[in-house]
Amino acid sequence: MSYFRYIDNGEGPTKLFIGGVHGDEGKHVLPLIKLLSREDFSKGQIYIYNFDKTPYVSTIHKEFYQSEQGKKILNLIDYYKPDFYTELHSYNIRHFKKLTSMDRLDSQGIPPLIDCGQYVLCSSVSPLIRRKHFTKADICQTLEFPTFRGDDLKLSDDELYEKYEFNYDASVEEYMSFLRLITLSKNRDDFEKRVLKDYKKQADLALKYVKIIYGLDFPRY
Repeated sequence: MSYFRYIDNGEGPTKLFIGGVHGDEGKHVLPLIKLLSREDFSKGQIYIYNFDKTPYVSTIHKEFYQSEQGKKILNLIDYYKPDFYTELHSYNIRHFKKLTSMDRLDSQGIPPLIDCGQYVLCSSVSPLIRRKHFTKADICQTLEFPTFRGDDLKLSDDELYEKYEFNYDASVEEYMSFLRLITLSKNRDDFEKRVLKDYKKQADLALKYVKIIYGLDFPRY
């Protein structure tokens, strides 16, 4: 499952993508990472990591960044100093409502994740690292892909659709659509234009949430 890919696309932004951030998420996002071809990337230096299974500690807790895995990721961020930083996560589909509820702000002190359609979620990265390890000009994104645990693993595709209205191919298409906005963008302005064109509602929510956490003078991504 451990995976590394470097793409030298000449002069341009540095882009760092990290899957397998915690737990066993890497096994779910690696097949998605492998769907990306060289042509899916803008000019620039591209670094893609996907890690093996590690103990699950949430990235919204400082204990994660004190762990071996957290320190490894911070070292990569500080070494590459990416203009685009993207965490590729997966989550249990049963937690969809909890992750997208405003109750998350009261219970955990962070805004909810944003529904991009087909159970794909997006947000910025953990507030614990957004300001400390990145500039305002940097693009920082988290993408979450839906997965199944427990008894749901025993269900057929038809049964999963009946229970969740879930379609795997449609979720993959949505995830890759948003991911390619990041991979193809040449700079922040280009990314903003692409997102506002295809994900205007989500962009408006991102702006609302960033004001809650960082105040008025901070970008939404």
